[in-house]
Amino acid sequence: MNTIRQKRMKAEDRKKSIIQASKGLFAKKGLHGVSVDEIARACGVSPAVLYQHFPSKEKLYEAVLGAAACNREYYLDAVLGGPDGFGDVLYRMTLVFVKSRIADVDTLRIELRSIIDGDGISEQFFMNQWRSFIDYIEISLNELMKEGQIPQIDIPLAALAFVGLCREVMLSQTMHIGEKRFQDIEYMIREMVNFYLRMVGLKALPPDAG
Repeated sequence: MNTIRQKRMKAEDRKKSIIQASKGLFAKKGLHGVSVDEIARACGVSPAVLYQHFPSKEKLYEAVLGAAACNREYYLDAVLGGPDGFGDVLYRMTLVFVKSRIADVDTLRIELRSIIDGDGISEQFFMNQWRSFIDYIEISLNELMKEGQIPQIDIPLAALAFVGLCREVMLSQTMHIGEKRFQDIEYMIREMVNFYLRMVGLKALPPDAG
């Protein structure tokens, strides 16, 4: 029994090491820019061993994405931790999400590469990661529009526009190294949210928002 358990743990450890080693390659070259042989060399295994753990490069790629999945519960404190106005909550949610993403540069680069490469697998995955924002924005803007607080707008498009703005901020942060990625990030996010609020017809947040 112990021997079986040790072999299983070794297999699990090997699988994790393959995921971690291949993550940087996917971040640098994208799904279609890296070969199985290249991944195997980076992982220190043969292609045959690689296929023992993952039946295809696409399945390995999906495992890399799955390891980077964000938990929606991360946003609970952001939603409950201050003023409940649309802009206030959006700012706090965005700050939590963007900080977590720029702290994991390889995953962020995989997301940005998926847009450039037209990679449907990861683009769909990352859009699901943005679902909390899209749902919150669409529900909130619908209510605000019904109450006459904002003009008639294309709400699904407005939600996607916010995702685009966030990605611009995250892209700018990939050019920096280490702690520099977090310098002035709160200011950047607040200004981005303020721009968005004005775009949909709402007032900007006060300077001490968040």
